[in-house]
Amino acid sequence: MHLLPLLAAGILAPATVLAAPSWLWPRDAALSTRENLCSLKSPPQLCTPNASVTVEETALRAYKFYRAFVVDGDPRTMFSLMDSSYIQHHAGYSSGPQAIWSLFCNGRKIGSESSTAWCFDAATNMSYAQYSTTDRWRWVDGCVHEHWDQNEKIPKDKCYKLPTSTKPSTIAY
Repeated sequence: MHLLPLLAAGILAPATVLAAPSWLWPRDAALSTRENLCSLKSPPQLCTPNASVTVEETALRAYKFYRAFVVDGDPRTMFSLMDSSYIQHHAGYSSGPQAIWSLFCNGRKIGSESSTAWCFDAATNMSYAQYSTTDRWRWVDGCVHEHWDQNEKIPKDKCYKLPTSTKPSTIAY
């Protein structure tokens, strides 16, 4: 039994479908449903910088940020990895996480892990995500602190190698 046709026909209300057990959902529908936080005026939680965060922990956080931003469309996790002093180097946007909250609060994902690329350069504390464009972020004390997206390129020969046992659900921060 698939619930989406019942939703489309108006037989079920959206709240009923969202509350249904996951085994009733078609696989693709469950993957494309994301948390929409646009009713909140600001991100629910931001990252607190901590000078004791190691390079290894920062690399794992950078991967988690990439997953939240590009692959999963998870605004709660994405913003929980950004500090309150977030600096935006794109002329069309102001700095601060609040300035971009309305762009990402809806939980829209950008691509799949197989159609995008990720990199963390430990020497510069920069992470990269490549999809239709390439974004670059500087990490300070375990938090995303700055962002660029003009003419960026992934330094493929400098990408940090995550442990092979790392899975998105096992990454803690």
